[in-house]
Amino acid sequence: MADKHPYLDKFLTEGGPSLTDREYLTLLLSYCGKLSPEAAADDLLRVYGSFAAAADADPKLLANTIDSVDAAVLFRLISRLSAIFVTEENGVLRLKSSKDAKLYFSGSFTGITSERMIIAAADRTFRITSTHTIYSDSPLEVKALSRDIADFVITSKADRIFIAHNHPIGNASPSAGDIISTDKIIAALSKLGTALIDHIIIGKNGAYSMRDQKDCKSLNSQPSYGYK
Repeated sequence: MADKHPYLDKFLTEGGPSLTDREYLTLLLSYCGKLSPEAAADDLLRVYGSFAAAADADPKLLANTIDSVDAAVLFRLISRLSAIFVTEENGVLRLKSSKDAKLYFSGSFTGITSERMIIAAADRTFRITSTHTIYSDSPLEVKALSRDIADFVITSKADRIFIAHNHPIGNASPSAGDIISTDKIIAALSKLGTALIDHIIIGKNGAYSMRDQKDCKSLNSQPSYGYK
């Protein structure tokens, strides 16, 4: 039974971040009747690649993948509740924590097979006011020029920004190049009086916050303004 599932005990005692995508999927699918949770979780990861991508999938396609309408409905509810979690009243989007930011940007890269960077301008309440995407001709490298980001900051009049990029065929851990690029972006932003709040990386294994993991000294020396 679902209430005796070992992943439920792990979730309750160690918290959500302790679960892998497969464990999350298996636990959720254990609530879907006659479905084989482990096999269905493997099918979803094979087709969609991650928990976030499965949650954002078209319900009809999802139902066909695992032959379960109940599971498709459950995942659609999860996706909707996730969106509500990130937004506040009147549909205003605020990214107040790395958890919010990872959830928001994960959806932005679902199904994307080439590398790109998204810049999001935020006001002093972390409300997202505008976004801009820098596309890359290469699937392996984002050419996020500091000048392009500076132009966006000037146009959007942003006090604070988030940046996010994806690793379409790799994990979410930052490369040495990612850290160097972040340093250069921060240096350019400092001349404009704009703070970089976080750099989120989306990979096959989920989402990664560079501020959380303290990979970039110049990023962590930036004020967080209450961002957690």
